Amino acid sequence: MESDTKHAAMVLVAAVVIIAAVFIGVSAASGVSPPQTIVVSESMQHGMKSHIGVIDTGDLIVVKDKNKVEIRSYVDGYNTGYEKFGNYGDVIIYNRDVGNPVIHRAILWLDLNGDGTWSAPSLGKYPKELWSCTGGDDYNRLSGMLTMEKLGYGGNISCTLNLDALVKNGSGSGFITMGDNNRGFDQPSLSSVLVSKERIKSVAWFEIPWVGVFSMIRDGKLDVIDKNVPNTIPSLAAAVLLIVFLLIGISFLIDHRYYLRFRKEMENEIDAPTPIFPLENEKE
Repeated sequence: MESDTKHAAMVLVAAVVIIAAVFIGVSAASGVSPPQTIVVSESMQHGMKSHIGVIDTGDLIVVKDKNKVEIRSYVDGYNTGYEKFGNYGDVIIYNRDVGNPVIHRAILWLDLNGDGTWSAPSLGKYPKELWSCTGGDDYNRLSGMLTMEKLGYGGNISCTLNLDALVKNGSGSGFITMGDNNRGFDQPSLSSVLVSKERIKSVAWFEIPWVGVFSMIRDGKLDVIDKNVPNTIPSLAAAVLLIVFLLIGISFLIDHRYYLRFRKEMENEIDAPTPIFPLENEKE
């Protein structure tokens, strides 16, 4: 019994050490403090249930310093095949005009020209059937209404942006952004201007599914979880059980190793030759 307790304690300590080492390593590589954020809305979901590899309600997202990565837009990703979280391009966390920060996908970078038009070099390699502009087809002198086709996780959303209104709003160069599960750009619904690099807090790095649920339950948002991702709590419960079984399995392997060593020692003792002791000389 004492041996079992000792082995269980060793497994627990090893698990804690590994988790601590991973957290320290991830924090150092992230360059952001804290290195994570919890998703509390459904704007990035790919359907009405949680998927591994996609940003869903209740997920914990580990983020990275924006200065440590080259942010690639949806259009850049389409041109090169680069994908992140189930779609083309990077997902950024940025400050909006009011309210909490937003975690949405960067769609296209626009540079403001001196004459009030916009330049989008990425559109040069982007299929012409996927975008149009009322001010002309020159992607280095865009104006009027910019329309982009087949966006969103289902590839069936058409979105339009008034580029002239951005100029009137005082917008400088920046990203057009959009949630994978939304039906329009964030500009002007969440922000009246483009997302400049200064407004970007961090870049989504990787997802730890379901873990943010604990924080949401604490904040009384269980109804949000049930509505947006009803499979999350069962999935989390299954994951916890899997971890428990893994720890039990590791403990069993350690016990088995000690058992084999003990058995070998016993076999060696049994097979050892019987020592012969010299007899004392008999007195005459």
